[in-house]
Amino acid sequence: MLLCFRLGCFFLVAFANAHNDIIDFEIDKINRPNRPLPSGKISLKAAYIASFACFFGAIVFGFISGFEFALLFATVGLLCFAYNKFLKGLPLIGNFAVALLTTTPIIIPMLKFKLLLPELLHLLFFAFMLTFAREITKDIEDMEGDKALGLKTFPALLGVNLSLTLVVICELKCLAMLALFKQMVLLGVLPCLLLSVIFALLKKWRWSQNMIKISMIFGLIGWLI
Repeated sequence: MLLCFRLGCFFLVAFANAHNDIIDFEIDKINRPNRPLPSGKISLKAAYIASFACFFGAIVFGFISGFEFALLFATVGLLCFAYNKFLKGLPLIGNFAVALLTTTPIIIPMLKFKLLLPELLHLLFFAFMLTFAREITKDIEDMEGDKALGLKTFPALLGVNLSLTLVVICELKCLAMLALFKQMVLLGVLPCLLLSVIFALLKKWRWSQNMIKISMIFGLIGWLI
């Protein structure tokens, strides 16, 4: 049962990422021309097939785990589709949607089994804040392509400095939570987030995003330990 639930989450995330790459096809021609779709290594048709095959896989494993999981996976999948198609170019709303969707593997079992434990709530806050910060950083990196296609992301509307300030605020909130409740996790996360800020100040946006991702990995490992 637990394995099927995890596989369902895996396929759901794969669907969201693949569909996001399809929607970003024109933007990536400007921002990331070497990625598989804009470079022509993978066709749009193949990407569509892979995307919806993953969505179908998520629903199947949801049914195996329980009807309510299938319903939740379907709902989250439709929300992912709505985000990619309609919310992506809106300031902060799209970033909030991605951060919320990323935390669904935590939220779903919490709701299903009524596990409203402080430990899980702290993990939820940690994952949400760092995902939100990473998404804003990604929008800064993609700003020129987004502007060219008329997308009204937060950086495109209000500039890099204010966007970077918002990223730092999110990271500081995350660090404050760790300082209060997870000091051992803080030791692994703090250096990575400091490097993330340094890379952002140097305008190395991809490296900054990578350090946020590594912070999330350290954090999750710390919670498991």
